[in-house]
Amino acid sequence: VENLAPLRGMMVGSIVAGKNEQERKEWDFNQTYIALGNLLTSAALLGIDACPMEGFSRDEYDRILGLSGQGLHAAVIAPLGYRSSEDKYGNAPKVRFDREQVIQKL
Repeated sequence: VENLAPLRGMMVGSIVAGKNEQERKEWDFNQTYIALGNLLTSAALLGIDACPMEGFSRDEYDRILGLSGQGLHAAVIAPLGYRSSEDKYGNAPKVRFDREQVIQKL
């Protein structure tokens, strides 16, 4: 643990003390995407469908889940589950564009 003292000093100095409240909040929100990426990868490896979402009412999620009272706030949501065997689109062929239609070399 003592070996981590320099890391702690850097984190506290540059992230906690070096940013105002709004900057810390933005940094916190951005960090959730690291966890979200791990969640999506793990779900895919387990054969679980996932759908990351933004554009939701964060304040409503905070209120409904009681997050604000815990000093927490919703950043992203990602429903997880198994697709229904009755889903008529579940095994439909995927739409894929040619690479040239999607990627532009600069």
